Amino acid sequence: MQETYEEALSHASLFQAFTDRQRQQVASIAKTRQFDEGETMVTAGSSGALAMWIILDGEVDVLRDGTKLATLGPGDHVGEVAVLSRESKRTADLVAAKPTTVLQITKWDLEPMVRANPDLAFAIIEELAHRLEAADVRFGGAGTD
Repeated sequence: MQETYEEALSHASLFQAFTDRQRQQVASIAKTRQFDEGETMVTAGSSGALAMWIILDGEVDVLRDGTKLATLGPGDHVGEVAVLSRESKRTADLVAAKPTTVLQITKWDLEPMVRANPDLAFAIIEELAHRLEAADVRFGGAGTD
């Protein structure tokens, strides 16, 4: 894994719309973290979400009520909804499907950066809107307009 934090962020859809300078800002607050295979990263319903992750290496299963919703891999981001919301409740269980290395970004580091730079907020909102549209289509919703 020779990739820099900035490069890893450029592959994560949540940060692709960011400028190089904005990704450098986010990279300056990020840290790596390791999870062993089978290790639970978060549990659905838990409150006080303090971190989101960009998967650098490995895989993470997203589960709700024991049902696997997705398996995410390098470049995918998880945990951002709880970190960006006021309520901070986790919406799914996240379990490392194999040994996994992530880039961890904490709420207390990200929030002041986003508040100080509205362009970051709009880039994040745009990506979250795309994900909502995709989920709506995938699960047969009536539309988000």
